[in-house]
Amino acid sequence: MVDGRIDQPQPLRHAGRGACIRKADPYQIRRSYLFSVPSSRDRRSGSLSAATDTGRRIWLALREGVVQYYLTLPIRTGGLVGAYIISGGLGGIVYSGALLAIAYLALSFLGPTAIPVQGILYALVLIPFLFVLATGIAGLAAFFASVSRRGEIYWVYAQALQVSMVTISTVFYPAQTIAKYLPAPVATIAEYNPLSIAAGVLRDSAFGGNPLDTGALTNLLATSLPLAMLGALAYWTILRTIRLRGKS
Repeated sequence: MVDGRIDQPQPLRHAGRGACIRKADPYQIRRSYLFSVPSSRDRRSGSLSAATDTGRRIWLALREGVVQYYLTLPIRTGGLVGAYIISGGLGGIVYSGALLAIAYLALSFLGPTAIPVQGILYALVLIPFLFVLATGIAGLAAFFASVSRRGEIYWVYAQALQVSMVTISTVFYPAQTIAKYLPAPVATIAEYNPLSIAAGVLRDSAFGGNPLDTGALTNLLATSLPLAMLGALAYWTILRTIRLRGKS
């Protein structure tokens, strides 16, 4: 340690193979952990999984004729649509909240100061915004399910949705890296991708302890709400058409 700073880890070369083994730097570990946790949380078991499940249930209901049964119940079409979209949002919150708690627990092993107290409070404040994000992606999945009632085409849309939203985002790479190696239009899409905005807010506030960025939260709402409205409108149109044809 020199002047209060931790020295850079020196590589230890293996005599036979020339492999480099570096000493573990706790600060580097924490930095990498803080960057990767929000991304893996959103990608694997959070909003995208809940959205895909919402689209799957809508697709199966349309394909297997379960929708006709739903329409015989004393439930308004708007209520049925809202139930599907909201269920996707709640599913995203349940999955994400559980993994967020696990992430905090794992982070606590790096030391008592690894978890900022204000970061936990910021995470609680972010729950409604993450709910809107999950409903937005669920709405997008509902839209694809509504327009792909024939064959197995929905699964093509679902995979394309997951790959595109995760790849064209700052989930795995910083915005500077994307802007450096990808065309400007792609970098702009990645910047305003709802997953990018959510991951950035989680890194900066929930794990970094920095004050919440109201501009980022506004962008998150502005990019998520239209997706939820698009999916709700598409599903409502399909149900309305089926209801009218059934009466005729």
